[in-house]
Amino acid sequence: MLASDTAYPRLKTSFNAGELERWYSPTPEECDFCATVVRGQSTRFGFLLTLKTFQRLGHFVTSDQIPDAIIDHLANIEGTPVDREALKRYDISRSRKTHVSVIRGYLNVNPFDSEAHRLLCQALVDAALTKDDLADIVNVGIEILVKHRYELPAFGTLLREAKDQRAATYQTLFRDVYDRLSEVDRSALDALFLVGDGCRTSPWNDLKLDAPKVTIHGLRELLNRYGQLSALAGNQELLRNIPIVKRHQLSLEGLSLDAASMADMEVKKRYTVSLALIERQLARVTDDLCDMFCKQMMKVQHLADAELEQYLTANQDKTDEILRRFAQLDTLLQSDQPVGDQIAIARQLVTARPDLCEFSRVHSEFGGKNECRFMWRYFKVRRGELFRILAKLRLVATSQDESFERALAFVLANHRRHADWLTLEGKGESVLTRQDLDWVPAKWWKLVTGENDDKAEPSRVNRRQFEVCVCRQLVQELKSADICVPGSDTYSDSREQLLSMEECNAALAEYGELVGIPVESQAFVDHVRTQLLDTANAVDREYLSNTYFNIVNGRPVLARLTKKPDPKGFRVVEEALTQKLQALDLSMLDVLGDTMRWLNWGKFFGPLSGHESKLEDEERRQILTTFAYGTGLGPTQVAKSVSGVSDRQIAFVNQRHVTTEKLEATICEVINAYNRFWLPKLWGDAKRAGADGTKWDLYENNLLSEYHIRYGSWGGVAYYHVSDTYIALFSHFIPCGVWEAIYILDGLTKNKSDIQPDTLHGDTQAQSTPVFGLAYLLGIKLMPRIRNWKDLKCYKPTSEASYNHIDELFTKDNINWELIARHLPDMLQIALSIKAGRIAPSTILRKLGTASRKNKLYYAFRELGRVVRTCFLLEYVNSEELRRLIQSATNRCESFNKFAQWVYFASDLIQENVRDEQLKVIKYNHLIANLLIFHNCKSMTEALKEMQDDGMALTPDILRALSPYRQHPSRFGMYELRDSEAGPIDYDVQLELVRNEDKMELA
Repeated sequence: MLASDTAYPRLKTSFNAGELERWYSPTPEECDFCATVVRGQSTRFGFLLTLKTFQRLGHFVTSDQIPDAIIDHLANIEGTPVDREALKRYDISRSRKTHVSVIRGYLNVNPFDSEAHRLLCQALVDAALTKDDLADIVNVGIEILVKHRYELPAFGTLLREAKDQRAATYQTLFRDVYDRLSEVDRSALDALFLVGDGCRTSPWNDLKLDAPKVTIHGLRELLNRYGQLSALAGNQELLRNIPIVKRHQLSLEGLSLDAASMADMEVKKRYTVSLALIERQLARVTDDLCDMFCKQMMKVQHLADAELEQYLTANQDKTDEILRRFAQLDTLLQSDQPVGDQIAIARQLVTARPDLCEFSRVHSEFGGKNECRFMWRYFKVRRGELFRILAKLRLVATSQDESFERALAFVLANHRRHADWLTLEGKGESVLTRQDLDWVPAKWWKLVTGENDDKAEPSRVNRRQFEVCVCRQLVQELKSADICVPGSDTYSDSREQLLSMEECNAALAEYGELVGIPVESQAFVDHVRTQLLDTANAVDREYLSNTYFNIVNGRPVLARLTKKPDPKGFRVVEEALTQKLQALDLSMLDVLGDTMRWLNWGKFFGPLSGHESKLEDEERRQILTTFAYGTGLGPTQVAKSVSGVSDRQIAFVNQRHVTTEKLEATICEVINAYNRFWLPKLWGDAKRAGADGTKWDLYENNLLSEYHIRYGSWGGVAYYHVSDTYIALFSHFIPCGVWEAIYILDGLTKNKSDIQPDTLHGDTQAQSTPVFGLAYLLGIKLMPRIRNWKDLKCYKPTSEASYNHIDELFTKDNINWELIARHLPDMLQIALSIKAGRIAPSTILRKLGTASRKNKLYYAFRELGRVVRTCFLLEYVNSEELRRLIQSATNRCESFNKFAQWVYFASDLIQENVRDEQLKVIKYNHLIANLLIFHNCKSMTEALKEMQDDGMALTPDILRALSPYRQHPSRFGMYELRDSEAGPIDYDVQLELVRNEDKMELA
């Protein structure tokens, strides 16, 4: 490992004038201090050189380690010629040793002594508990020494200590687990790596299998796997002393290794890695069982819906006949015939068709469009497996209302009985009260209890219908997090991940200042109510001057935005730029090779164990692996097309050296480098970003894949957050059926790059009232493009508020300000927990995405979201500029989606059938797309500079109309990594722009 792989301070090899002036010019105070310490000119020059470099580095270097640019710059300031021999003599002189101590005292920096060494070792031990990469551990050591104002030791010392402390920490953790395992437990774990008679794979391989297809057979297979993992999970308590982050790292290492590699591992580590993987897989299988349960019940729902439609269609003639006879009855009653004759004729009309009477009775008794009565026949074929899931999982209520939990226990206690009706009075878990049935939906009440009156006190329930009703309701309870599953990830109790109220109260004042909102309940309500009042008044005041917005017959109408014409001279510049970029004759592999030399992005890849890589020709294999998975070619095809590499070598790097987290760190590095260019700052505002998803085709046989109605095929959604400066900040892979708004805030909270937007755009699926409310508390301005915005309700700040022009926009419903005030502390607790990284926004938004009578926070966030969304909608109709910004941001997201699909040129679908690998493919593709954008930006800057030097005038409007989503690199043909002379990047290149278009002279 080199110092360049860490944050260890080093001197640059090249500088611009501004950097030299800012970092290496002595201040008047420093010159005065120097005059009090030294007398001779050569000594003075050496002293200043030592002082300025130490200020920059935090450790002392000799003159032969200092670039000439720094020495020449300081010599010019001092007005003295550079004498290298004099500097060498100074480096070994006693004066320098004295000066080193004086400089430490002047800058209040302590030497690296035994106390510093003790502090460093403790910091490295703490870092090793949560990090496995040596560079990360070294960086923690550097940070702690700088914080306590200690001089940094030599890099070799830091690296050696990091290796020693990491090894010692790991050995302590592994030995602790090993010593507490019994011989029986060790033998059981050792058996995982042995292939039994008649078996083709080891149990270790079976542990790592992904979830099967959502079928009855898949459910049985997953239940068996859950049983196997549960039997192996008896020693999970042994891992409690290991931080969660470290357990996750160990589980990923175990996931990447086959049975033979695990058998070769040091025995103490092998047991710890095995237990970490078992814990991870058990939690995942638990999630998968919940997902399969929900999907099977939704399939029952859809089949019942379809049968209901068939039932209504098949009985349409009966419905028409009943209506016709009813019309005849009305005519009869209006006639002058004697009452006796009317009764006789009416009786004839009713009794002539007994089938109509039965149809009417059933139709009215259970509800005409009630699919619930058709669900049993589809439920019963799945009943056995679904009840096995319920019997294995521990389902716990997350609120004080445990009525549904008791109903679930009642169903499980009676599921082997055959009686049609079950009495509510029984023993133990077989007892239910009327209050325990309060959750039963109205459309189920008659089917479940046999009672027409929903206020009646039932004494029994229909066993079959109650089972279906409970299982269908459980889906809602899991989605709204009113029921949790201990031991799972997705369905665990989210309350355990939140900050405590004491921690929140300590951070509230600072958080309020950071986000810009009051944190006291009444002050907060006054604040948002005033915002709504001011916004509504402004829109009403400017209504007559707003030529784009009108209210016609009580409906808001917005005129369509007209596309602005291309800037004058844009076509000429675009064509010239395209010719210059095509003349570069680049392939996609050339782009990856150039960016590797510039950014060394492969440094983030490496063995999952954290040890140094021993791969030969490592950078080449990293490039080819990224190319293989990010373009859809795959390792086999790349190995056929590129000499000197095999498909196993490519797959080895992907499996053993690359994780989702490592790809995200690489992407972050590319974003930070891109952000240093001048051109992106002209393209857009880094404080804005857009979010949008695009469907990727998948094989049908996996849990993530869902059928997408709009596209008519199976797949998942790649969800991207794209900066207004064109670079993609974050990517996620989610099921097709999920509401995208659940994940819209994740991209901003997980984005660790230098580009940190606070305004987020999206489409219709990027919003809901709870999302608006949560985004507001997180300091994020949510501004989506909503398809049917005019159908959304707007709310007045007060019921008494009245407006001259826009009164028809508002609903008569009122905001429940009291509810917002009462639950503000709970809402702020969630916001603070998200900011602290304790919980993801999507985890909370899953809970807030479903209305629940027990979920008071849903209603509080919904009320706050109604206020925030009303403010946004009013601003939206009032500002043409805002609508253009939103349109531009969402268009850029869609353009990036097309660009990413262009990069993935070699296949129509993701070839991987494992969820972790599918997400890695999306990340690989995201990385290549960002590397292409980076390379295009660099090439465009140089080409535009050449065009300007040739006499072509450029304006800001022309440059803003350009895009880095350019497709000039070749994707086909011969695949080879060519050695190119890619020089260093000058990020400071800027163009001189013509501000007045009338004076342009285009070459």
